[in-house]
Amino acid sequence: MTQTFLTKLRFLNGGYCSQFARLAGAKSWKWIRFPAIFLYFEHPVHGASLIDTGYSSHFISETRPFPERFYRWLTPVNLRGKEDPLRTMADSGLDPSNVRRIFISHFHADHVAGLRYFSTPELVYRKETYRQLMEQSRVNQVRHGFLSGLIPSDFESRGVGFDESRFIPGTGPLETFSVYDYWGDGSLILVDLPGHSEGHFGFLLRTETETLFYIVDACWHLEVLLSGDSLPWITRRIQSDWGEYRTTQEKLRRLQRKTDWTFAACHCPRTGERAENAKH
Repeated sequence: MTQTFLTKLRFLNGGYCSQFARLAGAKSWKWIRFPAIFLYFEHPVHGASLIDTGYSSHFISETRPFPERFYRWLTPVNLRGKEDPLRTMADSGLDPSNVRRIFISHFHADHVAGLRYFSTPELVYRKETYRQLMEQSRVNQVRHGFLSGLIPSDFESRGVGFDESRFIPGTGPLETFSVYDYWGDGSLILVDLPGHSEGHFGFLLRTETETLFYIVDACWHLEVLLSGDSLPWITRRIQSDWGEYRTTQEKLRRLQRKTDWTFAACHCPRTGERAENAKH
């Protein structure tokens, strides 16, 4: 069977928040930037897709009232010309109108704040996760990092929600993970990475030149993940399930040691550098 490869994989910068490096597990208390990255890629049959959208101006408007304003205070955001993901794409030589679908890795605001800018793509998400979040009060939604005002009004009509039964035991290097081969051709595999937030998952993307494991928010800094350094108490507290998060990270460390895959995390400075260095 011929392997299908993705093309034109591009990391895009969707703004950033600032916080102490120590909260990501680094030794320093330096105030640093954590980029909100989103990804673009193309499939030879299914066309162009995004993974998440980064921040946008909608995050600012949706966090003006209380209790949503607490979210803005916890993660001070700077858009610096990244208010509009459509413009960010165009500035990188990409046509936003070509995007057929957006995969939602999880529903934290820094991953979905740009959804309302896209009026036509399918929205691929975990059905049960969305249902649970929408049933919460506004206060509890904020506690879970979810702002319902960021969700497009036609979300459910454009949504392609999938059931948990889609995830099955992986094979080979992914044998300890639950996976969903989205198109059934091995080019894009959704990988369950629990612990950070409800329904959080990553993506294994295969191109002709690399196999990229985009672990999204399963860590915030790859060096900290691979070193096995512990996270501070406050960071452990804000994970949806610290026990699952710790297990996920240990599985990722073992996987990294036995593969030649490229690992990337959304908020890692390395990923931000890759986005900044991307050429048209």
